[in-house]
Amino acid sequence: LLPTYYYHLFLRLIKATSTTETQQKQAEQARTPPNAQIMRMNLRSSITSASMAFATSINTQPNAPLPDKVDYLVVGAGATGLAFADTLLHHTAPSASVLMIDKNSSPGGQWVDSYDFVRLHQPSDMYGVETMKLEPSGEDSCASNNMDEAHRATREEILGYYDRVTKMLEEKYDFHFVGDTAFEMSQLDDEDILKVVEDGSTSDQHQHHRYILSGGRSIMAKKVVDARYLQPDLPIHVPPKFKYDPNVVNVVPVNTLAVTADNQQAQTKHYVIIGAGKTGMDAIVYLIQHENVNPDNILWIVPNEAWITARENIGSFAEFLHECTELQKKNDLANNERGSIESEDFFQRGFLEWEKKGKIYRFDKDILPTKFKDATLSKAELALIKNVKRVVRNGRVESIDDTGTIHFVGGTTLSLPWSSSSAADTTFVHCSAGAFNYSKQTKKPPPIFSPHRISLQDVYGTPGFCFVGSIIGKLESLGTKFTDAEKNAMCVAPTPNPSSSPLGPSGGDIGVITPSHGYVQRLHNLNKWLQVAEIRNWLVGHRLFNLRNYSAVEIDALVDETWDVLEEYGIVGSREGI
Repeated sequence: LLPTYYYHLFLRLIKATSTTETQQKQAEQARTPPNAQIMRMNLRSSITSASMAFATSINTQPNAPLPDKVDYLVVGAGATGLAFADTLLHHTAPSASVLMIDKNSSPGGQWVDSYDFVRLHQPSDMYGVETMKLEPSGEDSCASNNMDEAHRATREEILGYYDRVTKMLEEKYDFHFVGDTAFEMSQLDDEDILKVVEDGSTSDQHQHHRYILSGGRSIMAKKVVDARYLQPDLPIHVPPKFKYDPNVVNVVPVNTLAVTADNQQAQTKHYVIIGAGKTGMDAIVYLIQHENVNPDNILWIVPNEAWITARENIGSFAEFLHECTELQKKNDLANNERGSIESEDFFQRGFLEWEKKGKIYRFDKDILPTKFKDATLSKAELALIKNVKRVVRNGRVESIDDTGTIHFVGGTTLSLPWSSSSAADTTFVHCSAGAFNYSKQTKKPPPIFSPHRISLQDVYGTPGFCFVGSIIGKLESLGTKFTDAEKNAMCVAPTPNPSSSPLGPSGGDIGVITPSHGYVQRLHNLNKWLQVAEIRNWLVGHRLFNLRNYSAVEIDALVDETWDVLEEYGIVGSREGI
């Protein structure tokens, strides 16, 4: 039998696509695969097909004519890739030519495969591309200063938005989008390919090279932009790490809740939510708010406690780091000596202060969170989730046995808490993929800028990675003003190392401040950008920039004051110009 986890995925696919006779035959065949390996392979292929039906309809035929050559081949039509292309095209003179391809039939990246009830964590006016608003006309969260009530786009709205973005770019620029098309990045490491140019001569960094696309097609391009590097891990694609018998234990990804849940049945079933990130929180809110599930019928497995960003008062990394340095100075003054900065107290003091100011939340006042993943909730959502009293903090799940008993890493066990419950009437909801694990990235990343490739990486962090794509696009639009080495010096980014922990490079550990800490890297980059006139002026008011309401002088002061304290403690060097 098809394991339950994938079977529910299959149900979702069937609902999402038209039920033609051919599809019905395929469904019947999929119920009895020859073995699990082939089942998984076929299912993943079906997921890609279903993604086409979920996205907004645009002309993305895989055999659509391709241009003869382009300046940029952008691989990946998600938030980061589209933000890069939009900024690049709007600020490059003369305008560049771009071919954007994606494995899905339409743009949207993770939104194509996300669960139906997902919506933005943050207000819409902080998301998308530089030159086109996502929020309805007249709505501006920062202007109204009420982010809880500000527009937050749904999945459907975001897919429609990215449809409009691609059409706008196609109408205004030499831009083409082609879906259902794959590209193997290993071609960029093939010296023979890089030697083949349009006139057969030896290549240099300004010439076109022929790259092979899926379907036997090819394209001549000067640079390949890897916009897939930051693609998140989603439960629909990443199976649970814990063990269970899928023929007995009903484990489903969060996506299926909106597809398979029957309202009356949902009220009488029991749910175990596995995962304490935003996906797990979304699942709980959906079950209670939309499926009327009694909170007593929900058990929440919380491996680690995390600080939660308050949607009503969203801050930025620069403001938070400044808060931490100011508190460090006060602490040193109170103790009449310079204390250690490289301890967890440095960040935790900042979180506790921001909690007082209403910028962050936690679920239990008696537990000091050890994680921060930038998950965002409103006060109303927080209160709703707090109605779930069955919260288990025993660490990570190792396995679920046939009775539904949960076994945790470390040896502890937990029986289902409902007297009449069993594995048969309990749905275990998989929300433990860890969105920012980047499990597909197993090698040391290439430089962000190199002669034949641009790799979009985390040079500024959340919320969203839209601004990351935009700032890298802006730097590229400056042409020969800076060398690749100089641009890379302005774009320091974390190095993923998925083998280092179960959650990979972004497990959300608060940790201690070091020169390689993500916040320090972002401060370094921001400092460099502010010293380039074109970028400095561009940053102020940029709709995706989380300090957009600051003047350039105010941003300078924020960076200066933070930098001075970190320099005093040896975390950063002196501020040097480019």
